[in-house]
Amino acid sequence: MSYVFRTSEFEMDHEAYMNFLLRHHDKLNLPYPFALKLSFASSPLFLGKAMLVIDEESYEMVGAAGFGHGTGPGEYEDRHICQVEVAYIVEGLRRTSLFAQGLRALLEAIRADNPDVRQVQFWVSASDERLNRLFAKFLALPGASRSIVNDLALIAVPFDELEGYSNRLRRLASAG
Repeated sequence: MSYVFRTSEFEMDHEAYMNFLLRHHDKLNLPYPFALKLSFASSPLFLGKAMLVIDEESYEMVGAAGFGHGTGPGEYEDRHICQVEVAYIVEGLRRTSLFAQGLRALLEAIRADNPDVRQVQFWVSASDERLNRLFAKFLALPGASRSIVNDLALIAVPFDELEGYSNRLRRLASAG
């Protein structure tokens, strides 16, 4: 299967992004009340970029991701930090190469939007073992960290290390 990764540029893209995330809001692994989920999901439309993942054959959305530059505590002036607010791939496609392709596309979008990014970070539930296993490879990268705040884990990874990991995944996929 082939996929198109497109950053949201037009009103119809913004609408498609939000409609997709609203349809899947209960599966986003965002441990917040609905209003806060909506805030995190929509903030990339104002503070960064949203990315649509589209199946090229059916032209249906199969995923979405959104990120912003800077953090609330840094009053959004710490633009060297990119915070991924949401990333979702429909369940049936999660164990495919789509994750590797999506990571690569996300990093390219981050770099294009702000070439000065040095760190990528995101929040996950601290007690979700499945997510902890999923992100263990990120945490094994040099300079990566995991901090617990209340029931959430902040995972921070140096951009260059995450980009190197993505390149290794791509080389493995093309070799296999």
